Amino acid sequence: MTIPHPEYPRPQLVRDSYLNLNGTWRYAITDGEDRPESYDGDILVPFSPEAPLSGVERQLRPGRTLWYRRTFELPEEFAGGRVILHFGAVDETCRVWVNDREAGGHSGGYLPFSFDVTDALVEGVNTLDVAVRDGTDTGWAARGKQRLRRGGIWYTAQSGIWQTVWAERVPGTHVERLTLTPAGDRVEVTVHAAGGEAHVEILAGEEVVATATAPAGRTVSLPLPGARLWSPEDPFLYDVTVSLGEDRVRGYVGMRTFSVGPDADGVPRLLLNGRPYFHAGILDQGYWPGGLYTPPSDQAMIDDIVAMKRLGFTMLRKHIKIEPLRWYHHCDRLG
Repeated sequence: MTIPHPEYPRPQLVRDSYLNLNGTWRYAITDGEDRPESYDGDILVPFSPEAPLSGVERQLRPGRTLWYRRTFELPEEFAGGRVILHFGAVDETCRVWVNDREAGGHSGGYLPFSFDVTDALVEGVNTLDVAVRDGTDTGWAARGKQRLRRGGIWYTAQSGIWQTVWAERVPGTHVERLTLTPAGDRVEVTVHAAGGEAHVEILAGEEVVATATAPAGRTVSLPLPGARLWSPEDPFLYDVTVSLGEDRVRGYVGMRTFSVGPDADGVPRLLLNGRPYFHAGILDQGYWPGGLYTPPSDQAMIDDIVAMKRLGFTMLRKHIKIEPLRWYHHCDRLG
């Protein structure tokens, strides 16, 4: 069986180490918070149980708990480092265990989160358990257009894991995050890590156009004279590579400016790269017939963006929803 959403889920901080944990998991929906003695069946992750593509089509009601379980083995190349377990998004609050050892919890149904699970792992088969609760419109949490009683302007409520679950191996000291900020003819780079010295390269295609070395946490400014500016007509992206000790990561940045200024008649306009640019936007709800919050595939997101661009739109207003990181990546590269 093909694993849904096999693509690398974090395009602006790419490592070669990657284990995708999407696919068939066991699931159960229980009253209260006690672990189930048995499971109700299989669910296809990362589709929520309410979504037809999950194979379940059951509503998680307030006060009940959605349980997930799967087993996994780490590839040999994961040996000798720290193992980070990532969740793209889980709606709405969850707790996570690895081999019956609690890794942590998270609240908020839209943002990615992760845990260092190295000390909980064993050789061979590991067991991953996730417990989810979701009050939807009976609670205080952000829920977008979800409502238990859909109708009118309200859409089907969904819950649970709805983005990719994955693991990576990292050195003890590693790049945790990159901040890449275009600033005119320069790009400002901050490598966030616990320590060490980072070497940064900016590339245009295969050509290295700027380099710098700086301690982790310090912002360094790399000049890009005559930079090729990003626009919907020419969505050019510079590649970025960062080395920090044993760690190697890749990202990208588009060089552009947004501002407000007068046009030739003195009327204030939105400016892209210093020039007035007409914004033709569409309200994008981000709901899918088969997957609800989760697109059926990466290609489906691409097709949606391309279709909107062909219709003449230059802006997508995502409506009270935060999308998977790959959606923003496709917007960046497709303009």
